[in-house]
Amino acid sequence: MKNTVVLFLCFLCWAVGARAQEHTIEYGPTTIPIEQYFTISLKSGGTKPTKVEGFPEIEGMQKSTQKSFTTTYTRGTKKSVVYTLTQQYAPLREGEFTVKPFTLTVDGKSILSPGIKGRVGATPPAGATPGDSLPVVPGGAGAPEFVEVKENAFLTLHVPKQRVYVGEAVPVSLWFYVADSDLGLLDFYEFNTQISGIIGQLKQRSTLEEVVQQDEITPEKLKIGGKDFTRYKLHEAVLFPITPQPLRFPTVGLRMIKYKIAKNPSLLTQNRLPEYKTYTAKGSEVTVRPLPPHPLRDQVAVGAFRLEEQVSRNTISLNQNLVYLLKIVGEGNIRTLPTPQHIAVSSELEIYTPEIRQNVQVQQGRMTGQKTFRYFMVGHQAGGYPLRELFQWVYFNTVTARYDTLRPAFTVRVRGQEDQNTFIRAQDVGEFYNIADTESNQLVGLDQFKEVRLYINVVLAVMLGVALVIFIVNRK
Repeated sequence: MKNTVVLFLCFLCWAVGARAQEHTIEYGPTTIPIEQYFTISLKSGGTKPTKVEGFPEIEGMQKSTQKSFTTTYTRGTKKSVVYTLTQQYAPLREGEFTVKPFTLTVDGKSILSPGIKGRVGATPPAGATPGDSLPVVPGGAGAPEFVEVKENAFLTLHVPKQRVYVGEAVPVSLWFYVADSDLGLLDFYEFNTQISGIIGQLKQRSTLEEVVQQDEITPEKLKIGGKDFTRYKLHEAVLFPITPQPLRFPTVGLRMIKYKIAKNPSLLTQNRLPEYKTYTAKGSEVTVRPLPPHPLRDQVAVGAFRLEEQVSRNTISLNQNLVYLLKIVGEGNIRTLPTPQHIAVSSELEIYTPEIRQNVQVQQGRMTGQKTFRYFMVGHQAGGYPLRELFQWVYFNTVTARYDTLRPAFTVRVRGQEDQNTFIRAQDVGEFYNIADTESNQLVGLDQFKEVRLYINVVLAVMLGVALVIFIVNRK
């Protein structure tokens, strides 16, 4: 009976220990450069957690995105699955940081983790090996043996156009692809520093560049050859060549952290050994052709556009005004679209310099939007005025590879008879003439001005005599 109780207690302790080993909390490297994420990971064996809460806030760091991946280990004929959920933290400044003890709630169960201290700012030498992201738990049987696992990942520079015209958009994007089954084998390393250098290599001096700003790199899921992949857009820009000089994009490389995997993995030992691996993207070249001959070749926009227009009213009376909106909508370098060309200047329909507004979107390698020209017009003579006879907008159409002209369709009509007096009364002649209605209109004789002059002379003579007397008295 006594032996039975002992055996039962041993089995109970083993079961509790095995249960405790289902989840472990692991820290990333505690000494990192400011460009690299600090990480806290939850590893779960057997069953994937459905709800995890409690990743701590760390002073001096900004909590960023979470990454999850699955690793399958084979030992003989047996397979085991480990699920890893990693919380990333972006350092805000260099210096020491402290992670206080915290508790993760995993599917309603509490997992306690001790705190640690680390430092931001000490970048390891170029030839050094990254710090272990999974620390060895004391009490293991010894140092584990690691093996190289071939990953399915690649870096690619996407330049879809190989031949363009001057001024035509050239999309450029840099992507990193990794199979979902290999997500646990790779991590970014000093990304901000590396991507700045890569962008510098991809810049083209003979272009205008529109860079697509990214607040953070977000993973995108897709299938390649029936396999699940995750891709990361590292850089995106749209270039507009301003000369026929070819665009040459060099081969670029991205250094990543690549992990070796423990031959005999365990939840209580270090299962990954970090090393460096550089992935390269093949360069590309784009031929830039000059635009065909045209009198406005150096002034026109290049792209695919259409004209949209609105008018406050089609018909006005003499000396009345209207507002006309001419919108150029489409795809191209919206920011540099020129003002519509005036074919003729009309004194009968006065057209003022337009107010210009623009709306631009840059996404998926395209710049789209609209540029609005707001005209203020005043009719000074009765008649009909087709706006297509007054101005036009010429551009080079990249779809048809020829020059097109956009012309307004509206006709402004001015009605009424010309009345010069009405026109004069409509003008602002100044404040001097505004007092005419309040002043007397009685005639004043010229002799009256002579009497006024006499009285003024008498007053001045008296004042001069008084001043002379005062001067003499003061001298005595």
